[in-house]
Amino acid sequence: MATTVAHAHLAPVELEDAEDVDRSLPARALPTWGRRHAAWLAGAVAALLLALVGVQSVLDARERERLEYLADVPGVLSPLNDPPGALRQWAPSAGALVAEDSAGHWAIGARYHLGGVDLRGTDPDTGDVLWSVPFSLDDALPPGGRSEFPAVWVRCTTTASTDGPRAVCAGEVSPVPIGGAVTPLLVLDPASGTILATAGLAPGSLWSATGSHLVVATPARDAAGSVRWTLVATDPATGDVQWRRQTPLVPEVHAVRLGDRVIRSRADLTSDDDRVLLTDSGHAWLFGADGEPRGDVTVENDGWAELARADTLVWTPWQASAVPAGILVTRDGTRTAVGERPARLAVDDGSAPDVVLLSSDRSGGDSLHDGLLVGRDATSGEELWRLTGTTGEALLVDGVVHVAQGHEVRAVDARTGESRWVADVGAPPVYVGTDGALVVVITADRTLRGFDRAGGQLASVADIARHLARDPGGVDQVSEYGGRLLVRFRDGSGIVVG
Repeated sequence: MATTVAHAHLAPVELEDAEDVDRSLPARALPTWGRRHAAWLAGAVAALLLALVGVQSVLDARERERLEYLADVPGVLSPLNDPPGALRQWAPSAGALVAEDSAGHWAIGARYHLGGVDLRGTDPDTGDVLWSVPFSLDDALPPGGRSEFPAVWVRCTTTASTDGPRAVCAGEVSPVPIGGAVTPLLVLDPASGTILATAGLAPGSLWSATGSHLVVATPARDAAGSVRWTLVATDPATGDVQWRRQTPLVPEVHAVRLGDRVIRSRADLTSDDDRVLLTDSGHAWLFGADGEPRGDVTVENDGWAELARADTLVWTPWQASAVPAGILVTRDGTRTAVGERPARLAVDDGSAPDVVLLSSDRSGGDSLHDGLLVGRDATSGEELWRLTGTTGEALLVDGVVHVAQGHEVRAVDARTGESRWVADVGAPPVYVGTDGALVVVITADRTLRGFDRAGGQLASVADIARHLARDPGGVDQVSEYGGRLLVRFRDGSGIVVG
């Protein structure tokens, strides 16, 4: 550090006894005091600056950690370019998306062709085909063979393992022939396409996945018309059994007469990261991902149950009247009458764990004013707030719900419903998503807007079709695709935006 030397003229002074010196510091002596303590002042200022830099560094590090965490949350986009634009043209030959990496490293598409299906792993950025695997459906074919080949739907999900993710895919036929059909399963490494296992589920069996387990439910019926289900969880790659559970024997009911109508139902098996839910004949059996039983929800009428967030579920009975008559079963077993179903969330980071979100679209999707989003307490079932006129899927990030409402995007506190910010986008949004830092909104006029997630300030505006050689018309559909945005236009073309 360079030393500054102050020069002054010398003058005679008269010394005084120490006890006669005035202890106060005259105003004219301040410059002298400052010069005498310059080093101390400089050190204090430097220490303050270092403290501020340190605090900012901590805040920046926390924000980086938060963005890194959000990058692994399903549905969160990879950080958008500035300005956002087309990464590549969309090629329908890649196939319908059936599985994707939440970090955006790979995507799996099912490419249907005459007599079969190919599974293709692609790079979401470039569209390059990383691998291609034929999916054999021979076991699912009807007795007439390929000449009577039915409609086929490939459904995939991913499970975790110490060696990385595993993709579990099933080929399901429709309509199901009398007596049922075998469901072929294929387990593969989604990064390389290496086939790890193949299996065929017996007719009538159901399957789902939770955590690192593949769960298969198989029915056994007796002569009296009752059914008992056996659930077996295995390692999908090795087949090693992790747990096994059985339901009680219950009367099988798959047809309910409502006036002149007969409604037929089917058993269903679904799951999330922590739970497995089997629904059949007016019963819903709930298990933990570890196989631990969590209760039997029995109702008077047949219907179906759906898992909702915050350890809740919603039972919706078959009914003849137009008045909703659902039942919310909370985490402690409390039952509350509701008129909505579990809300579908494009992004759910697990925040606001004491709130369950429900939604309804009373118009069947034809009106911009009849949609409803409701927040309820996950323990008591008490309604906390409601928003009317909502459309599309909501986002839940850091305890804040973001949802389209008419020509606006609104951010509200997930617990209280208090408005955080509102942004007018001029038209009903076709898509609302997030890359962690921004709330991303696309309208039918091809405009992409990015709003600061915390404060709602407009941070980015772009015409996503500005570099296309021809005018593709307005936006028809937008979906998340391996961490990117797949935008399809009215002329049938599409682009991947990032």
